[in-house]
Amino acid sequence: MKSRIERIGVVVAMEKELLPFLKGKEYELRKINAYDVYVTSISGKTLYMVKLPTVGEICAAAATQLLITAFDVQLILNFGVVGALTEKGALLSTMLVESVVHYDMDTSVMDNCPVGRYMIFDDVAIPTDKDLIDIALSVQQLSVVRCASADKFVEGREAKSRLHNLFGADICDMESAGIVITAKLNNVKVLMVKAVSDSLCGDGTEYEQNLDKAAQEYVGFVQKLLNKLN
Repeated sequence: MKSRIERIGVVVAMEKELLPFLKGKEYELRKINAYDVYVTSISGKTLYMVKLPTVGEICAAAATQLLITAFDVQLILNFGVVGALTEKGALLSTMLVESVVHYDMDTSVMDNCPVGRYMIFDDVAIPTDKDLIDIALSVQQLSVVRCASADKFVEGREAKSRLHNLFGADICDMESAGIVITAKLNNVKVLMVKAVSDSLCGDGTEYEQNLDKAAQEYVGFVQKLLNKLN
């Protein structure tokens, strides 16, 4: 018998990505060293929502481990904003991530391993949880995409198209690799919901202009998804 999902860990990079979700809800703020953990209840589930002290893969991985170790969460939910690498990623559109490529991982000069590949995983692309994606798609039909992730803000058509051509990715961010790898190593399921804040030709200015709007796009969907989870 599958255990009922009662404790969900949520990882977000920035306060702007978190505040739309907390609006109108009662919550408790717990401070664990540099990490702020917001605890709230939705649909009979307890959510432990951590905001990173700074952006990037390392803090994202540490935050994921914190939620797993300190609160024994049964799954990790990550939502936030991303950049589009193709025309498929329309501005402000919401997407589900089916796999993540950590494109900064490169040991190829030593072992001839493909760029982005961790040998503990079967492929360069590290999958999220298919069952959770199926549940999410039953809530709303969204595009299912691959995310290229590393500690770099990517802007401009040339740089974005290069990532797409090399790794088959449709979006990019700076946290997903740390989150999915940590969750996998702990045998915890992970689901990622992303909203596009800057388009294929977009830059940092477009990102800043659309960050708040993009963050609000996934709020309603995530709330419906939580109602659907057993």
